[in-house]
Order: sequence, then structure tokens, then C-alpha cells
Amino acid sequence: MRRLTVVTLVGLASIILFAGVMLVDWLMTPSVFLEGMFVRLVAFPVALLPGIWLLHRWPVHWFIEWGVALAGLYALALSGLLIWLDSGHMAFIRTVEVNLVVIFTCALARFFPACLMAAGAMGVHLALMSTVPDPTGVMATPITLLLCATLIFTLYASYKLERDERMAFLLGLRERALDHALEQEHDRMAGLATTDALTGAANRRSFEQYLHDSTERARQQVQPLTLVMVDIDHFKKYNDHYGHQAGDECLRQVCRAMNDCLRRPLDMVARLGGEEFAVVLPEMEGADALAAAERLRRAVASLALPHARSLTSDIVSISVGLASTHGRDGLDAGSLLARADAALYAAKELGRNRVVQADALPSTPVADQGIAPSGALGAVS
Repeated sequence: MRRLTVVTLVGLASIILFAGVMLVDWLMTPSVFLEGMFVRLVAFPVALLPGIWLLHRWPVHWFIEWGVALAGLYALALSGLLIWLDSGHMAFIRTVEVNLVVIFTCALARFFPACLMAAGAMGVHLALMSTVPDPTGVMATPITLLLCATLIFTLYASYKLERDERMAFLLGLRERALDHALEQEHDRMAGLATTDALTGAANRRSFEQYLHDSTERARQQVQPLTLVMVDIDHFKKYNDHYGHQAGDECLRQVCRAMNDCLRRPLDMVARLGGEEFAVVLPEMEGADALAAAERLRRAVASLALPHARSLTSDIVSISVGLASTHGRDGLDAGSLLARADAALYAAKELGRNRVVQADALPSTPVADQGIAPSGALGAVS
């Protein structure tokens, strides 16, 4: 708590400064020098140090602020006592010490505790004016006016300082709130820029960047990478028959089903547009990749979403094509995407609702060869 630290440091400094006034006692009022030593070295520290300890044990805001005023009042009372005990002709002049205590205390105190301090200072001053003789006969009024001016200026300074601190605190709160709102808006915009609004999956832009990064990482670390392309079979007929709202819900459920069967944090599902999806599977190839793609197909089939207009199945199904690469192959993201697309095209040509692996495709493009036997293409029904 910064305020408590400041109060503590000022309190410890006041003990040193209050003790230092013994030099004034020795020069101006030597008759009470011994009493001054006791007051400044014993009475004041013995009361103030336990008070500081209590503030740390019970750091309540109001206790700290009114504790500052009470410490100032205690210093006033001790100073007034020493002046009252002195019988020399310099005692009256020393009544201006009240001003010094007021300035020192009000520089730290909040406004309302400072008002209490000011009232106490005026009370001590008036008591001294009525009990300590003025050897000149003309100094009482100027000293009183000086104290009044001191009280006015210090109270105004205390009020202005507290008001400025409160305003700075409120402005700081507003700035932090604005920063938090801007951060949330930035996150929201970033999410809109990288996320498909309908399904919550990554969008095409995010997918392309992630695929590029994944292929670069696979090349540098000599690791496998698999790209799976997914297309919902006869989705346009589904949309035309059931309506666009049902079509949107179908897309959401298919995306959720594929997400649920992914098992690793680096796996990514993206919607590329319409009914086409892509799945990036880092550090996976061969039989493991084929099994993962088959899990995607079975997960969608397990939804059992009716599809009365499908030419393939009476429920919503997907065609899946996958292509794998290894760091040593040197394939870039574009080449890997082209191979996965070719495998997806083969899956559609073979009758849909199946998985085709690009490694099993002949070197001649499928479009030029017609429909090849399922065994030659490594299709998984």
C-alpha cells in the first residue's frame, strides 16, 4: 500500500526533525532544555512508533488518515507545553513553531483530517496567547494573522492535492477500463479475422497461414504432416430441401463432430467455404493419418442427420481426401493442398462417403483416367 509507505517514511522523518529542534531549545529557551530533551527524544517517539506499528497491523484507510492528524495534534501539544513551561522572554516568539507543525502535517494529511489539525493548532495558539506574556505588547496580532494565513494556504493546498489525487485515480481507472475494452475489441476483431462466423472453426485465411507454418516447421524439423480435405456430400441438395437454416445447423454439427474427434492440441479444423473443410494434422502420416481421416468420416456419420435428397446415403455423409508429406520430401503448402484436393476429387468420383489417400493415386491426374478401381486408389469405405 503506497499511502501507508509514505505515511511511515514521513512519520520516521518527523521523529528526527522533532528531535532536531532541541538546538532551538538550547539557543532560545535553555531553561527548559532538559524537559525538551525528554519530550523530543522520549515522549514523542514512544507515542509515534507504536502508532506506526498499529497502522501496519490495521491498515484501514480512515485509520491511516486520521492517525496523521492525531500525530500532528500530539506534536502541537508537546510544543505548546514546552513554550508554556518556559519563563524566558523568548518563549512568546517561539509560538510561531505552531506554524511549522501545521505546515509539516498538512502537507501529508487529507483535507478533513487537516481541518481537525487546523482547529487544534488554533486552539493551542489561542491558549498560548492567553498564558504566555508578550514582552513587546504588539506581536500577538501579527503572529495570529500569520497563523491564520498559514492555515488558509495549507488547507487549500491539502484540498487541492487530495482532489487532484482523486481525479488522477479516477482517470487511471477510466484509462484501464478503456485499455481493457480496447483489448477485448482487439481480441474480438482478431477472432473475426481468423474464425469462421458460422461454425467457429478457423477460416480460410487462418488455415492458409497455419498450413504454411506447419509445412515450414515439418521441413525444418524433418517431421511428417498430413492435410485432410473434407466435403459434405450433396450439400446443395440438402440446403435446397431443408432450407438454409437447417443447412447452417448441419455445417455447425459437422464441424463440431470433426473437432470432437481430434485428439491433439496442434490439430486444426478449418472451414474453407460452403461445405468444404480442411483438417491439418501435424506430426502424422501413413496409417495413423488414414485412421484419423476415417474417424472424421465415422464421426459425421454417427450424427445420423437425415438427408432425403442424397444420392449416396440417407444421412449426411462426407467425402475425405488426404495427403501427407515429410520434411525430407520438400513439399510446400501449395503442393500438399493440390495433392489433398486430388484425393478428395477421387473420393467423389468413387461414389463419395469414403476416404482416399493421395499416396495411392496414380501419377496421371484422376480426371484424365476416369474412375479407377477402389483397390488401386486405396479407398476406405
